[in-house]
Amino acid sequence: MNLTDLASFVRVVELGTITAASKEEQVPKSTISRRIARLEQDLGVELLRRSPRSFTLTDDGKTLHARARGALYELEHVEQALLESSDVPHGRLVLSAPPDLGRTAIFAELLFVFQQRYPKVKLEVGLEMRMVDLLQEGVDVAFRMHNGQIPGGDGLMSKFVGRGLITLYASPAYLQKRGVPATFDELYDHDWINHVAFVDRALELEGHEEIISFSCPEGVCLLDDFVLMQALLEAGSGLGFMPQFLAEDSVSSGSLVPVMPEVTAKAGACSLVWPESRHLAPRIRAFVDVAYEVMMKHLF
Repeated sequence: MNLTDLASFVRVVELGTITAASKEEQVPKSTISRRIARLEQDLGVELLRRSPRSFTLTDDGKTLHARARGALYELEHVEQALLESSDVPHGRLVLSAPPDLGRTAIFAELLFVFQQRYPKVKLEVGLEMRMVDLLQEGVDVAFRMHNGQIPGGDGLMSKFVGRGLITLYASPAYLQKRGVPATFDELYDHDWINHVAFVDRALELEGHEEIISFSCPEGVCLLDDFVLMQALLEAGSGLGFMPQFLAEDSVSSGSLVPVMPEVTAKAGACSLVWPESRHLAPRIRAFVDVAYEVMMKHLF
């Protein structure tokens, strides 16, 4: 079995058309077609069932693609690791992070520190709400926020890089209009802006030398984006729980103030994940180490 033929087959499946694969590999479409035909002949099975305008992946094709993409990813990183004959990391590092984290000063500090230490590594950063498929999308490292088990963690290595605290926040204008709550019972008389991360579970609030299980009221707005939530809180729409590290700039500027600041709860964990490999590229190892160092200064 020819590895070039196998790689072309995987790219056709992932890009959806032979035309797209030929453009990416910069070869004629006829070359891609010949490679796949040769691969089918070598294996003795039909991989793609073709029609004039498209193709359908056979069961054998699905099996081969599922097994081959991980193997090809590892071979690419073995090659890169061999090219990096010195201990100085270099090359291209594709990073994915959720926008809530990626727009923070902590994340910017992380990228700055990494670039200062490893200027030969070219960072490509994508901020996405969805959970990326690292192998299929060619992502080297991704941040995952989670409670308990890491989502989509099968076949991935991981490292815990921090857990923050959450606090209740509101704008000075909102508190002046509606009053400052002093007890948990008074919280239910307020307008709530909720994030989905905090409404599906009871929060274990710590303060006043006690731990109280608290469920957020239904609220006037439910969001899945902390950046938008922060803007709504600053505009005076209500009060809501946010991670302290996300709200610290707003608190410093005075646009948000902590409500019952002595009361906190633990936020979800933040972990780095990367494809499992026996030959981890130095640039990935270096990024994981720097991320742990920088983020643990701000989280715990």
